[in-house]
Amino acid sequence: MRAVTLSRHGDESVLELTEQPVPDPADGQLLIKVRAAGVNPVDWKFREGAVSTDRPFPLGMGWDVAGTVVTTTTADGPGVGDEVYGMLPLPYAGAYQEFAVLPVSAVAPKPVELSFAQAAAVPLAALTAWQSLDAAQLTAGQRVLIHGGAGGVGHFAVQLAKARGAHVTATTSPRNLAFLRRLGVDEPLDRTEEHPHAVEPVDVVIDTVGGRTQQESWRALRPGGVLITLPEPIDETYRIPGITGRRVVVAPDGEALRRIGQLIDSGAVQVEVQDVLPLEKAAEAQLISRTGQVRGKLVLSL
Repeated sequence: MRAVTLSRHGDESVLELTEQPVPDPADGQLLIKVRAAGVNPVDWKFREGAVSTDRPFPLGMGWDVAGTVVTTTTADGPGVGDEVYGMLPLPYAGAYQEFAVLPVSAVAPKPVELSFAQAAAVPLAALTAWQSLDAAQLTAGQRVLIHGGAGGVGHFAVQLAKARGAHVTATTSPRNLAFLRRLGVDEPLDRTEEHPHAVEPVDVVIDTVGGRTQQESWRALRPGGVLITLPEPIDETYRIPGITGRRVVVAPDGEALRRIGQLIDSGAVQVEVQDVLPLEKAAEAQLISRTGQVRGKLVLSL
């Protein structure tokens, strides 16, 4: 099968389109014919060596897949021929390839309203958003500030927060303010002009950016609030007493994907795909991702 692999860590030039054997599913796993693979910032971080793994080179790439079940080792879950989407467990990459093995517990039926390319844009980003809102225990009527609201995780987080009945403020670049309004954001903020602590105090902050954004976000929270950070651990230097801070690292969850899929099919959640590139352009896709200027997601088609 065709597969994008790397034999050493480095820049995008280390990615190679190679021929690899089709993987064999173990008990409790599915073999999926991959029709599309999502591209996430963690992909190029993994390529550069920032995400550790105990597997030897050559390594596969990517975690988001959408495709068709070819082989199943269990009577539970999807059957052969079913269209599914899911996320491989971190840090075991292997989505940028024609066939992928996933635990049956990590997949869900592909949303009916989505193409394979759109479906591949969902799992890792939407699950990150879902699990972040769960960790913050966001409830109806609360106020949430989401940084990077037009990005992969962000554009799902703002919609899932609205679906839970929250008042949503989100930061973005000027070109994406109208996009956030279309998604239902109550208060889109131009990140080049507004400061997080300048908004009315919120109950929850979802930080998809890190660095200075995390540092300033403490002051945006009211006493008893919750700061969820995604790209890096909590910087204890800036912690404010009385406010909870924690990092969320995404995990596969087929049941959550099933519920997210229902929201997508109902029209409550939209999936934004900036571009779909062929597998051969995986390096180009990661270069684009690394700019941090992607609206929604990038996807590779197979």
